Amino acid sequence: MAKNLSARIAERAAKKKRSRNAQNRAAFLAVRSEVMQALDDGWPVKTIWETLHEEKKIAFSYQAFRGYVNRLIISTQAHGETTTAVTPGQQTETKKPAKKSDSFKFNANPNKEELL
Repeated sequence: MAKNLSARIAERAAKKKRSRNAQNRAAFLAVRSEVMQALDDGWPVKTIWETLHEEKKIAFSYQAFRGYVNRLIISTQAHGETTTAVTPGQQTETKKPAKKSDSFKFNANPNKEELL
């Protein structure tokens, strides 16, 4: 009796070797929360990459690391999707940035009472 399609797909996926790009992306995603924390603490991307590379947590180039940081961290934050670091088994929490009305407003007409 022939195996069903799902069983054949599962066997094929188990035999198939993951591509280098998939391995690199998985390695980056494994340390993403640490990278986000280091960026929030003010560390440069190059220093973060050097540390992770020396610790052998990642094995890919600085240019690839920069690309992952830009695509998977900075661009999501720029779109207003800030995720907090979570441990396995926890649900990811998404926060929205402050409303634009809460931000700084420039008034071109100075208040004479506030001038020196």
